[in-house]
Amino acid sequence: MPFRFTLAPVLRLRENLERREYLALQALYAESAEVRSDIRGWEQMLLQARSQRISKLSEGMPAVLLQFELESEARVERKRQALLVKLAELQGKVNEQISRYRQARQKREILEELRRQQFQDYTREEAVREQQAADELFLLRRLHRK
Repeated sequence: MPFRFTLAPVLRLRENLERREYLALQALYAESAEVRSDIRGWEQMLLQARSQRISKLSEGMPAVLLQFELESEARVERKRQALLVKLAELQGKVNEQISRYRQARQKREILEELRRQQFQDYTREEAVREQQAADELFLLRRLHRK
C-alpha cells in the first residue's frame, strides 16, 4: 500500500498561502524600490534647481524670478517629503508582510515536518512488514522441505 499523507490538501493550502504572502512581500519590495527611485529623482531635481538658482544669483536675477525659483524648489521639496512619508508607510507594511510571510512559512514547515515523520514511520512499518513476509516465506519453504 503506497504512502498517503492524509493532510496533503492542507499542506497544499499552506504552500499556496505561503506563496501568496511571498508574492505580496515582493510587490511591496518593488513598490518601495520604485518610491526610493522617485525620491532620488526628486532630490536630483532639487539639487539642479538650487545649483541653477545659485548660478543665476551670481549673474544677477530679478526678485520675481528668484521668488519663482524658490517656490519651484519648495514644491519639489514638498513632493520629496511626501514620498519620504510614503516610503516610511511602505516600510511599515513591509515589516507587517514579513511577519505574515514568516508565519505562513512556519505553518507550512510544521506540516512538512509532520509529513516527513509520517513517511519515516511508514517506511519503517513497511520494512517490518516486508521482513515478516520474508520470514514467513522462509519458514514455509523450510516446513515444505521436511
